[in-house]
Formats: sequence, structure tokens, C-alpha cells
Amino acid sequence: MANMTDYIKWRGDVGMDKIPFGEVDALILCQLSYLNFDGIVPSDFSRKITLRQAAYDFARADDYETRSDVGALINPDTVQLLQLAGESERFGEIGLCGFINKVELEREEQFSAVTFTRGKNLNFVAFRGTDDNIVGWKEDFNLAFMDTVPSQSDALAYLGEAAQYLRGTIMVGGHSKGANLALYSAVNIPKKIQSRISAVYANDGPGFKKEFFERAEFAAIKDRLHAYVPQLSIVGMLFSHADGYITVDSDGRGIRQHDPFTWHILGAHFVELVGLDEESVYISQTVNGWFNALTQTQRELFVQTLFGLLKNVDVRTNSEFTENFGENLFKLLKAATKVDSETREAVMKTVKLLVKYAFKNVGQLKKTPVSSGF
Repeated sequence: MANMTDYIKWRGDVGMDKIPFGEVDALILCQLSYLNFDGIVPSDFSRKITLRQAAYDFARADDYETRSDVGALINPDTVQLLQLAGESERFGEIGLCGFINKVELEREEQFSAVTFTRGKNLNFVAFRGTDDNIVGWKEDFNLAFMDTVPSQSDALAYLGEAAQYLRGTIMVGGHSKGANLALYSAVNIPKKIQSRISAVYANDGPGFKKEFFERAEFAAIKDRLHAYVPQLSIVGMLFSHADGYITVDSDGRGIRQHDPFTWHILGAHFVELVGLDEESVYISQTVNGWFNALTQTQRELFVQTLFGLLKNVDVRTNSEFTENFGENLFKLLKAATKVDSETREAVMKTVKLLVKYAFKNVGQLKKTPVSSGF
């Protein structure tokens, strides 16, 4: 079954004037946002470089090997995807601008975005999902108890700035946390800009508190939301979601289905399924039920304790942690023994609650979409 790479090889010679921009094109641009374009793509919106030139410069950069190392969680085929897209008729002349990438430990933020544009017919703002930085995962977990995390605020500001330079309609998209940022910014942007948004592409991203979907600002953009999750979605089923997402066939195993390269494509569209796998429903009901039962204080304590232990291991990326997995795991367990008794007891109660919901949902699996509250 075809994937994104096959799609470019098959349809790369066909311009968007013949086959209009669609969900597969959006996913490809979202995946490319995981690459390090620092020093290649202009950071401002007034200048741009073609995707063809960006691919050329990326391949010939002095630090090519470093740039090509996308970390333990991002598919390394993303580099090949860039080269194929750059050489193609369909993507080669698309301009790139507004690249930003920042990791701020003190703010507990990992944020990156890039804008793709070609005339008035294509303006696509792509927000990067969680990359190899552990602080990015900490920020994801912070969604459990914070109303707004720093990357959401920056996504809103970024979209507003991009809209000042772009002409015509605007599309917004992302994968994983990037999907959350895309929808957050599209909902919260001023009405004058929101009216220019033609589509929001959300690919297997964590959701929001249920109140988010009750707002008039979401209702105003709901019919322009295109949400996709693989058949076994874990990240994409966290928290509450809007109805109407599409389930995509995938050949990945377990959590690997989160990788867009495992998503099946037929022609210019995803291969769609009816509903989610039972395991995905089970995980969603268990995790979301667990969070529903926790107070804000309990959620924060659990997250802060978990990542506090990781901080003691002194690693900043998932790659660093896995390179010396045995040693780092030992450090993690050793640090856990030093947690004060009161905190340890509170965390253990939280974990026991998770186990309780896990057993509660055994035998209650239904092969239907889930939109659990948070």
C-alpha cells in the first residue's frame, strides 16, 4: 500500500492546477516541518526560498549529517521526503518562509513552525509536533493541567504575523502537538483573520478540554476542520475531540501508527476506515477516565514528579536517554527512591487510579469512535 513517499513518486509530476491541494499534500508539508531549516529558510515572511532550493541547500549543508538526525521519534525518511518533494513539479516551486525553532527550558516550551506559499492559491502554515526534546514532551503533559501552554501562545502569535504578509486564503496544519497548535491558533485568532482560513488539517494530535469545543469561536471554524487519526490512535485520542474525525488505515504496529509514513494512501486520498481499533478505544477510555478523576493539583503533581525524575537523569533528548538506556533507567529508578514520602504516596495513588480504570474498561471495548471528556 502506498504512503507519502510513493505519493510524490506517483503524483509529483502533476501540478496543483490539475489535481487540487488535498489532505495528503497537507500531511507532507506538516511532516517537512520536523526538519531543521535553520540558516536555509528565512525567518521572516518578506523573503522566501523555493522548496527545490531548500532541499538542495539542505543536502549540501556542511552539517548535513547533524541536520539529518531527526531524533529517536521522527521517521528518518523525512529527509528523503524533502528531496523528493524538492525535485517534483508539484512541490518544487512552493516557497518557504517564516521558519522558527526554539526550545526554552525555563518556559518548558518547544515550538517550531514554517510557512509554505505559492501565489494566492497556496498559503500553508505548518506547526511542528513534539520533536526529540524532552522539554517538548513535558509541555505536552502540561496540557493536562494548564489552560494554555507557551507553544499555543506562540502559535497564535505566529499565525497572526503570517497573516499580515500572506495574501488570499490561509490553511493551517500540523501533526501530533502541531495539530493541537493549528486548531488552537485557528480558533483563537481574531475574526478578521479567521475568516480567511480555508482549512485546518489536524493529524493525530492531542485534544483539549471539552469546554474548548463549546465556544462560539470553535463553532465558527468547525466546518473547515479536517481531522485524521490512524486506526490505533493513542496521542490523537488524548483529552476531548470534536466529532467527525476520519480514521486512516495504517501498517504500523502499536504507537508506530502515530508515524505518518505508516498511513495508507490510495490516489490523492487516505485509505479510510470505519471507527478505531478496540485497543485504541480502550486506551482512550482508560487514560481520559483517569484524568477526569484527578484534580488539577493531582495532575500537576504527577507531571512535575515524572519529569522531575527525568531532569535528575540529566538528558535533554529522547535520543540521549535511549543511547544509554540501561544506565539512564538505573538513574531514573535511583532518583525515584529519593522522592519524599508524601509525594511518592500521592503519585502511587494516581498510578493505582490508572490501573483501576484499565481494569474497568476491560470487556467494555467497542469498535466505535471515542470523544472522551477531559
